[in-house]
Amino acid sequence: MKVYVVLHGQTDFDAEGRIIGDSDPSLNDTGKEQAKNAAGELCGKGIDMILSAPEKRAMETSEIIADGLGLDKNKITKGLKLCERAFGDHCGKLVSEVDMFALDSWVFNAATPNGETIKDTLNRVIAYMNNMVKIFRTKTMLLVVPEHICKALFWFFNGLPEPGKEQIRDVEHCKVYEFDTDNIPQTIKDYSPLAVVTDSGSDDGGANDPGRLLSQSEIDALVAELQATA
Repeated sequence: MKVYVVLHGQTDFDAEGRIIGDSDPSLNDTGKEQAKNAAGELCGKGIDMILSAPEKRAMETSEIIADGLGLDKNKITKGLKLCERAFGDHCGKLVSEVDMFALDSWVFNAATPNGETIKDTLNRVIAYMNNMVKIFRTKTMLLVVPEHICKALFWFFNGLPEPGKEQIRDVEHCKVYEFDTDNIPQTIKDYSPLAVVTDSGSDDGGANDPGRLLSQSEIDALVAELQATA
């Protein structure tokens, strides 16, 4: 199964070098053109479904791409767990005003004031994607996501970073990144978010474990929910 990942098109916040986080700006003219170009690049890839983060900029990008591919915009699925990393009090600040190395570092795992750490974000992305890959295992999927979700997806498909190499790579607006679900590292498939986030090392695999594997009945319920909101 192929999965394609695209960072949403440019917004004015991006052009100004600002942290978007929980903000919800629309695409600017450059971003709309970038989305059209991405659609051209994705033609012939056999995209079966588009899974979009819920933010306006991601949905606008998804809709432009859907138009370019001849897909029904009403069938775009919102992935609520793919919402951008919460940057709390840093929202709207210039990137140059913030220590992004510490905030993006797996080792430092710094929290933003009233926001998330990178591990918080990665935990929900890995848990969600492990389940989505099972649910849509026969689909060729396009994910349109915000910047830090895009970066987290690189770790999902390539494995967790080694100590000293934890800095997340930069990504380009509307560049198409291709991954194969057959190559997801076993460490990601077995990933235990609770064991990473807490110091206790607890991993009971119970109902509150965000990284546990879903039962078939839970998968069926999630598919029904996705179809209802599509």
